[in-house]
Amino acid sequence: MIFVYLLSLVVIPLLLIVSFKLGKVFNLYDYPDGVRKLHKRPILLIGGIFFQLIFIFYFLIFFYLMAMGEVATYNNIEKNYLVILGIMLANFLIGIIDDKKNIKPSIKLVLILCLFFLSTHILDKSFIIEKLSFYHNLNIHLYSYSIIFSSICLVVLLNAINMADGINSLSSLIFLNWIFFLNLMLPSGDFLIVLNIILMFALVIFVFFNYQNKCFLGDSGCYVLVTYLGFLTIYTYNQNLILPIRYLNIESIFLLFMIPGLDMIRLFAIRIINKKNPFSPDNNHFHHILLKKYGNFLTLIIYNLLIFIPWFIYLFFISLLPYLILSVLIIYVWLISLNLKSEKK
Repeated sequence: MIFVYLLSLVVIPLLLIVSFKLGKVFNLYDYPDGVRKLHKRPILLIGGIFFQLIFIFYFLIFFYLMAMGEVATYNNIEKNYLVILGIMLANFLIGIIDDKKNIKPSIKLVLILCLFFLSTHILDKSFIIEKLSFYHNLNIHLYSYSIIFSSICLVVLLNAINMADGINSLSSLIFLNWIFFLNLMLPSGDFLIVLNIILMFALVIFVFFNYQNKCFLGDSGCYVLVTYLGFLTIYTYNQNLILPIRYLNIESIFLLFMIPGLDMIRLFAIRIINKKNPFSPDNNHFHHILLKKYGNFLTLIIYNLLIFIPWFIYLFFISLLPYLILSVLIIYVWLISLNLKSEKK
């Protein structure tokens, strides 16, 4: 596998250069509006192109090594990978159109839900949530509801992280955290570990350019990454179900995705109470609240530490999981309340 990693060190920077050029060719720019988009000049939306090219590169390498007998395989692995690549490409195209034309959120989410529903029909059981396994050894079997439940979970995750994509490098760092921890949960020898390491390297590079206002992830990049991450989470969760120590259960997954998920619920509730469309954009997101008080850099640090530190502690002290969830909830509410107090003053 050393050859794959060394090849990636060369190929990924080249793919980033290609992405910049394709972004200019297809005029994929995010233009400032002085309200929510405060950058001073048009910025290229190349995240989707960049990460889609990386996934194509990875799968080409995988299929080549598989043909050479260099990687372990299991039944339907080719079909599963091709379906996931296809759904990522479909969501990438939806994201590209959304970046350029702003598709109505309800239409966009219904379309993506249909795509996830179709893909989970084709994929094998490794990529479907058939059983909810909780921290206290409670198990709930979903039976015929497993496919629709899996599809809804994927859409909810997509919407949550898309709502967190509001300041430079935030969503990319969130993806970096998530992939890092999920990668630790994969069985040794799983070739997805190689892809995750390649992705983490690519995300570090992208974070640097994104933070410098050289490029944006865009909806297309967010949709590509969250599609992969959603299926990776389900796959890793299912692999952990057969282990003596189950690090991945419903509560630990909730802890991992907690901050974007909580913020989505809070924003939807506030908008509905105020008789607004729950999908209407505003500057009341958690990252906007942190940004007003702490600035861009500290916002990135605080937001990502709320994801990284609890899960890092959980890896060593599994019994603390309920207390970690409660602690993150208290810190989140406290930070929100600080903003409300400052606004009243």
